[in-house]
Amino acid sequence: MSTMDTLKTRAGLTDIGFALGMAMVLFILIFKLPPMMLDLLLVCSISAGFLVMLMTLYISTPLQLSSFPAILLIVTLFRLSLNVASTKLILLDGQAGEVIHAFGTFVIQGNYFVGIVIFLIITMIQFKVVTEGATRIAEVAARFTLDALPGKQMSIDADLNAGLIDERDAQERRKKLNDEASFYGSMDGANKFVKGDVVAGLIILIINIVGGIGIGMIQKDMPINEALKHYTTLTIGEGLVSQIPSLVISVAAGILVTRSTKQGAMGSQVFTELLANPTPLYVCSLILAVIAILPGLPFLPFAILSGGIFALARVAEKGIESIPALAGAAAKTGAPGTPPAPGAPAAAPEDKYNKPVNPMQLEIGFSLVPLVDVGQGGDLVERIGNIRSQIYDDLGFRIPPVSVKDNIEIGANEYRILVRGLERARGQVHVGYHLAINPGDVRDNIEGIKAKDPAFGFDAVWISPKRVEAAEALGYTVVDAASVITTHITKLVRDYAPDMLARQDVSNMLEKLKETHASVVNEVTPEPLSVGVIHRVLQNLLGEKVPIHDLALVLETLADHAATSKDPQVLAEHCRQALRGHISSRCLADGKTLFGVTIQPELEHEIVSSITQNNGGIGLLTLAPDRASEIVRQITQVTSSLKQSTGTDVCLLVSPLIRSHLQQLVSRKAPELPVLSYAEISDDLPVEIVGNVQAPR
Repeated sequence: MSTMDTLKTRAGLTDIGFALGMAMVLFILIFKLPPMMLDLLLVCSISAGFLVMLMTLYISTPLQLSSFPAILLIVTLFRLSLNVASTKLILLDGQAGEVIHAFGTFVIQGNYFVGIVIFLIITMIQFKVVTEGATRIAEVAARFTLDALPGKQMSIDADLNAGLIDERDAQERRKKLNDEASFYGSMDGANKFVKGDVVAGLIILIINIVGGIGIGMIQKDMPINEALKHYTTLTIGEGLVSQIPSLVISVAAGILVTRSTKQGAMGSQVFTELLANPTPLYVCSLILAVIAILPGLPFLPFAILSGGIFALARVAEKGIESIPALAGAAAKTGAPGTPPAPGAPAAAPEDKYNKPVNPMQLEIGFSLVPLVDVGQGGDLVERIGNIRSQIYDDLGFRIPPVSVKDNIEIGANEYRILVRGLERARGQVHVGYHLAINPGDVRDNIEGIKAKDPAFGFDAVWISPKRVEAAEALGYTVVDAASVITTHITKLVRDYAPDMLARQDVSNMLEKLKETHASVVNEVTPEPLSVGVIHRVLQNLLGEKVPIHDLALVLETLADHAATSKDPQVLAEHCRQALRGHISSRCLADGKTLFGVTIQPELEHEIVSSITQNNGGIGLLTLAPDRASEIVRQITQVTSSLKQSTGTDVCLLVSPLIRSHLQQLVSRKAPELPVLSYAEISDDLPVEIVGNVQAPR
């Protein structure tokens, strides 16, 4: 049998045993128990109380004993069933076993009035001090935990977007938050059972004494003094056997809900914190010494205690690490003023000079907070997370998390997007409204707040939700406020993808690729190409929206051409040719055919002649600014008219010698126009030339 099967079998047996135990509780309530069995169960009840209290002392956090509310309910029910069983024996047989008789005799010591007083004192301590205190602490903890839950969830989302934690850590922290809220909510209700248990104990005490005296005098012809003594002894014994474990459980509940978030067992935590500063200990020792020498006061007790506290102060002054048993505990609890344990890593110093810059950050105005508050139904953070997956599918690299924070310095309905600390875009949205975007062919107007689509600049109108169907019927594209922001972020991520790919990201990608393509990675880096050169090549590819999913093919191409050039632009052109299938397939107008526009051979020769060559580099374009502007204007005019007349997207096909230079020129006026070289067209791809760019006069 495997280990997993063994665990499942044991878990099943445990569940069966637990169910039988609960059935036994009901059995005890109904049937009369033999005194010997009652003795055994009473000892079990006392043992369970002390065991639970010790468990609360040795856990690090309350959630390590998250089943405590259920345990509290079970032991309370078990104890009440024993109360009923012992009451039956006391009233029916005039005896209830050795345990109850021993407790009653030991406490009363022949004076049942003293026994009653002691029992009432114990009960009042439990009811008014321990139980009410624990209940109040549980109520406050539950309220504060639930009130702080939305803020903590936003904090987790912010850390995730800032890159401080990954998605797995975020899920674990969210689960811990939910478990914590459930735990304190359950503790708030479970403590009510303890209060009810105390009241029930008092009622059973009265019933046993009054009923016992009546039964003794009437049915057993006992004198009143003998009946009072006999049944009071049994009742006090039964009450103590019941209230002692109840008191212990109440103390355990109080300890559990007052535990701090620091790690370590409670005893070590308290002791190390008390020894963190020796000054209060010295002062306390001095005060006790003065009291010891005052006339009329006992000298020895105060002197002994003064000396003991002085010894503790000396230990605290030397440092907790001088006590091996507490050195580790001090490191766990992090007591203030405590030096780190030997061999422990020193805390990283705070960087006062270098402020971290997020690759991309979204800042929102006050009115837009509901979009990111999960408690108010906001899902903007989740949508931004989906953008990362979408970009990974399109471009082949996972962008860093987008940081989201509020900014009171911008308008209440405004947001702004920063890339590497620089503002790249700003927009305005209205929470609770929808943006009806005119794609360009809608002539009918709709009532609302006129605006511009922040991402692409289309005419738009902010409308109320009740007008959404009417706007869609007219041909408007309708999106909610969160979609407006995510669309804007998506556009900027594509535009600034090269800036968001850090050198460390490339290093991580190479390490990941080593797991499957170690030979090609080792062939390229660290020689003949550094990570920096590879980084620049990938940035060049991303700058022209070329996906880098096939990183292994990119590295193979770099390995083939690294001996002739280390210029990132030249290497990027070679990589484009290797990735021609990915590039050309994205330019298909109808999914089957590539519609291309060529340039006149004379114009192409003119551009080639204006390129200055350098050693292994791609060269510089030395066309006059006016001439370059005329060429770009001619290209954009031809491609725009063809797109309008045919209704299909076209691409510019040029020689590999001038492709990168024309791309740089054209991208300023027509950033969406693909510029491909002939070497980047797959052999099996249908190509149809639909236009030609003439040299401007």
